[in-house]
Amino acid sequence: MIVEAVVSLLAVGAFAFALKGLAIVGVAREALNLAAAGVSAMLDQELDDLGKEVAVRRAGFGLIKSAFSIFWRFGLTLVAASVPIFGAELVGLASSVDVMNFMLQWEYILGLSILGVLLSEFIRRRRSPSVKEDASANRYSTADRLIHMIAFSHPKVLKTASRLEDALMPMTAEQTSFRPIFITSLARAGTTAVLNALYDMPSIATHTYRDMPFLTAPRLWNLLAGGSSRSVERRERAHGDGLEIDLESPEAFEEVVWQLCWPDKYGEAGIKCWDETDRENKSEQFLFHHMIKIINARSYQGEASSFQNARYCSKNNANIARISFLKAAFPNSQIVVPIRQPGAHAASLLRQHQNFCKLHDRDAFIRRYMRDIGHFEFGQLHKPILFPGVESNSYDRSSGNYWLQYWIHAFREILNYQETCIFVLQDDLRSSPQRAMEDLCVALGLHQSTLQFSGYFRSEPDQPMPGLFDQELYDEAETLYREMEAIAKRQSAGIKTPAQYL
Repeated sequence: MIVEAVVSLLAVGAFAFALKGLAIVGVAREALNLAAAGVSAMLDQELDDLGKEVAVRRAGFGLIKSAFSIFWRFGLTLVAASVPIFGAELVGLASSVDVMNFMLQWEYILGLSILGVLLSEFIRRRRSPSVKEDASANRYSTADRLIHMIAFSHPKVLKTASRLEDALMPMTAEQTSFRPIFITSLARAGTTAVLNALYDMPSIATHTYRDMPFLTAPRLWNLLAGGSSRSVERRERAHGDGLEIDLESPEAFEEVVWQLCWPDKYGEAGIKCWDETDRENKSEQFLFHHMIKIINARSYQGEASSFQNARYCSKNNANIARISFLKAAFPNSQIVVPIRQPGAHAASLLRQHQNFCKLHDRDAFIRRYMRDIGHFEFGQLHKPILFPGVESNSYDRSSGNYWLQYWIHAFREILNYQETCIFVLQDDLRSSPQRAMEDLCVALGLHQSTLQFSGYFRSEPDQPMPGLFDQELYDEAETLYREMEAIAKRQSAGIKTPAQYL
């Protein structure tokens, strides 16, 4: 029995070493990626028929090559495993039949499996941080990517998912008083930090990563995907800014619905602005119904009083293109606009643009993912919101002047809605987060008692970095910022009588 055990372990070891040495797992992973690439091409709306045919043909030839590669490599691993078994029989140590019978015992299989799991976990924990996979590029497995591509293959898929959820899981009530909160600004203004702070309050409901990829059917998808048992490791998001995310983290997914309902607004040159003339009853009803779904999905549906008091909240940077529309369509809504010093803001925009240009080059799926969820702020996907004057921005996108000019056009337009929006200075969120957020909660009519806000915001002051920009352009941006800063301070000073916001 001891001899058979030793021989069997040698056979398993030879199999494992051959498996690793011949890189079968890597070849199999490549085959899966080729299959995913073929499916992706077939479902990619940006490719014409010829492009799809070329991509599918390339994937097909690659799969045939991979199949032959896996076949001969796996054959060699079986040969390697058989060497100790038949070698022992050749020298008279043990019969090959006795060794195989020993290996087929359930106790042996169970024990070897447990040992393998423990060994794998030990190796995983000992891995050097320098060889860990990039958290943003590899957060989705091949299966996850395929599901994502199916969900976003055509607008009808997400709309059908919404109708299917309505049929299978109808909502029993609508809110009698609907007061959504829209957090919006240019990216890198601090909108994510404000969303995270508000989301931790009990009455706020928003999108989370758990809703992906079937965002229009959040309750049904969560049920089908495993509910609360589904989890992922908490990791830093792709922006590389230190913010970590998991399935429970709130995120900006509302833009998917805007793309479904108003596709003509998204052109090659950029994203057109909305106004009251763009109102359309069917699309507005779909958007409103979706917001109520999110409130239901965040577990308010079982508690009538909690459901009625819950507030839908979104962080959507593109909503700065539709402020007048939002107030017309949702008159009880409140719009929060974080404002950041223009030099630091434009420099951060430039850094993220450079970061995402690299990410889009390295991983085509990241590019597709960001396009599907409507994040056109940076990288190869960058589509500016077409504020008045934006089309005259002649600076190169790799220049700080481009992003500072874009900042000027954006906030000059936002300044027109100073009576509609609640301005929040990022300087205040950094230097005195508790007071700034408590003031915002009062303005929003939210009851805040014990939540400590200091952990949501960076404490170090912004660095203006004027040397990145033309002086005349920088002075223009600073003048505009001082005007908005004064408005924000006046709003804050009148916060004790917040009737103007409620």
